[in-house]
Amino acid sequence: MMAQQNNTPELGEIAFLGVFHFAGTNDMVSLNIDDLKSKKRQEEIQSLVDSMVALEPHKVILEYPYGKTKLDSLYAEYRKGNHQLSINERQQLGFRIAHRLGHEHIYVADHPMDIGFGPLMKYLEESEQTFKLDTLIKEANTLMRSWENLYEKGSLSDLLYTMNAAESDNENKNIYLEVFNIMGGDQNNYGVSVVSKWWERNFHIMKNIDLIMEPNDRALVIFGQGHTAILKDLYRGRSDVKVIDVLPYLRE
Repeated sequence: MMAQQNNTPELGEIAFLGVFHFAGTNDMVSLNIDDLKSKKRQEEIQSLVDSMVALEPHKVILEYPYGKTKLDSLYAEYRKGNHQLSINERQQLGFRIAHRLGHEHIYVADHPMDIGFGPLMKYLEESEQTFKLDTLIKEANTLMRSWENLYEKGSLSDLLYTMNAAESDNENKNIYLEVFNIMGGDQNNYGVSVVSKWWERNFHIMKNIDLIMEPNDRALVIFGQGHTAILKDLYRGRSDVKVIDVLPYLRE
C-alpha cells in the first residue's frame, strides 16, 4: 500500500508510529518486554519494518533531542556495516527503515524538559494525598499488563496496532486531562502545570518536526505513544499537513 500522491498539502504528509521504549524506561509505569532479541521477535521487527517501508517516507524522524548529531553519526556507521544495532526502537526500527529506503540521514525532533512532577509529588505527600497517584499507577499497570498479554499471545504489530488506535490515544491523553489536571483542587495549580508542560513539550516537538520537513515531504515520526497521541491531534487540525493513518499498514 502506498500513500496518496495527489492533493498533497503544502508541508506534506506525516505518519505517526507510537511505540513503547524497547530498551525499557525509568517511567513510573512501563511495559515489561525483554525478548526483542529473540528470533521470533526479530522476525516480527523485520515484518514491521517492511510495513513502514511501504509508507515510502522521505524522512524518518526519531525521539532524540533536536540538534544532536549522535544518532545520525551512528546511522552513518550502520550504513557502512560498522555498527551493531542497539535494542532501542530508534535503531531497531528507525535505522532499519531509513536504510531500506536508501536514506542518507535520520532526523531527530525531541525536546526534553522538566514537566513539574517534583512539585506535584511534594504537594501530594505533604497533603497526604499520594493515594490518588497510587490509584492512577495501579490502573495504568493493569493496562500495561493487558498490553503485555496481547503481545505474548500475538505479535509486535498486534501490540502496536492497539497502542496506535484512537481508544488508546484517548486513554493516554485523558490521564492528564481528567486526573492530573485537577490534582491540587482549588488550592494550587501543580496538576495544571504538569499537564500544560507536557503539552508544551509536544508543541516544541511539533515545531522541530516542522523545521525538519520541506515542502511536499512525507515523514514517518517514531516516538513514544504518549507523544504521538498528542501530536496527531495537533497536526490533524492543520491545513498545511496531511496525517497518514498507520493502522492499515500495521494490519498488512
